[in-house]
Amino acid sequence: MDKKDLLNSHTFTVDVTVPSGENFKGSFTVHRPTIGERIRLGVQEGRELQGLANVDFLTSNLAHILSTLEVVVDSCPVWWKPRDLRDLEVVQAVYDKYIDYLQEFQGTPKQEPQTTS
Repeated sequence: MDKKDLLNSHTFTVDVTVPSGENFKGSFTVHRPTIGERIRLGVQEGRELQGLANVDFLTSNLAHILSTLEVVVDSCPVWWKPRDLRDLEVVQAVYDKYIDYLQEFQGTPKQEPQTTS
């Protein structure tokens, strides 16, 4: 697929059954964040961590994931309340699908032709 044909939004489904047997299934629509939204996402993440730099990796990662998803998720199932979920697998599944979508926009940098003198 040519990059110019890629959309700035994407819809996907998740179907996750957690160890307790509860099933989380539904459709999500996400979008590529604008530069302004990236700033908002970073600020939100900083607030989430209350400005602390020495937090464990899991806490830092969760703050990043939740802040990101709060900005980029445009539509979601009624059960999607990530701060109220008990199983990380559900949040991780949604985030992974979002990252897979974003990776479609990443390519290898073009190298400048080298000239010989």
